[in-house]
Amino acid sequence: MIGQSERLEYDQILVPVDAALYPARGDVPAGYRPYTLLHLSRKLLHAVAGAGLAPLHFITQRGPFQDGETALDMRLDVRTVQIVLGEAVGTHTEYWDKRWDILDMLRPNRSFNGAVRPLIYRKWLPAGKTERGTDLAVTNGSTTVTSATGRFVERGLDAGQALTIEVNDYTVAAVPNDYTVTLARPYGGATATGVRWQYRRGWGKRDLYCLLEQGPSFDEGPDSSPYFPRGYYEVLRFVAHDPTWYGLGQTETWTMPGDIGGLTFDGTGAYFGAAHGDGLWLFRQAYVNETIEVVYWGTVAAKPTITVTGPAVLPSIENATTGDSIAMDYEVAEGETVTIDTLALTVENGDGVNLMPYLSGDLASFGLAPAPQAPARVNEIGVYFGRGVVGQSTATLAWRNQYIGI
Repeated sequence: MIGQSERLEYDQILVPVDAALYPARGDVPAGYRPYTLLHLSRKLLHAVAGAGLAPLHFITQRGPFQDGETALDMRLDVRTVQIVLGEAVGTHTEYWDKRWDILDMLRPNRSFNGAVRPLIYRKWLPAGKTERGTDLAVTNGSTTVTSATGRFVERGLDAGQALTIEVNDYTVAAVPNDYTVTLARPYGGATATGVRWQYRRGWGKRDLYCLLEQGPSFDEGPDSSPYFPRGYYEVLRFVAHDPTWYGLGQTETWTMPGDIGGLTFDGTGAYFGAAHGDGLWLFRQAYVNETIEVVYWGTVAAKPTITVTGPAVLPSIENATTGDSIAMDYEVAEGETVTIDTLALTVENGDGVNLMPYLSGDLASFGLAPAPQAPARVNEIGVYFGRGVVGQSTATLAWRNQYIGI
């Protein structure tokens, strides 16, 4: 039985509209609008099929004398999702207006206007459940707290909500990723790990990018829908050429710190801070680097976007967990921004100049791996570049969790 504090899930379709008139708003991307008609409540949405495990095929090989086959790998295939909408209306005029609205908002030619912008089928997952853990890392006087098991973005924690640390409530200022929360006021207790935390789950959101392939047909006559002529009952068939569901955006940032303390030499290089290897900058003759443990809760490898703001010489990024890396034989000028998009497979600066000729490495395979490929869901991501400037040179990793189904 559902508790009184738990809020049920619901479905929504985000429709492509004029991007100039509809900038990004909260978690609604620029150029999209969720129409009220398509807030699919339980009264309107009668059935959903195809949202679970994505279709797939196995890559196999077979020897001339082998019984059966040997599985080598797998690939996900195009997904088809069907929903059933049904609604009784008050008048015949309202019925025809509803028909026009649905066809206008879901028609596939909305998505083809220079760049392809598909519909976004958005699932809002249930909210209200209390999440708890005992692995929070806190620092006295800091507004940043971390937990490897928090799943803060995935489970809908948002700015303005409360995060309870031990017995004290702190207002959340921002949630950059699943394992990090920024508090509205500094933490006032002792620096520690293994600290208790809890929060009430918000609406986690999952997006599927799709196009309307078939329906509504609006058949009329004796064998038409049960609501005819004062309503409709229609099956809509959507095709998702990318079969994975996406969570909301997350980021991790590497910034040359403003206060880096004294320089320590250990025989192989030098570093600033208490110890090398714990999220601290290491300085060698040719480069600067920092490695951060990115905890990834998706079920399919995520394809991140890496943004480097100069000055930075020969920037590179490595996932030590998977062994994949990307490097650029390029000097990012002071104030210049270079964006490496591993999903779109593009590399360009802020002026739109194609920098792909300067790139080497695993652009197509680079990503954040789920468990068990990443033990304990931890991806060790290192960023390297030369001649950085304190407080100015940065690198940002942006991603969205990807899921094989919901």
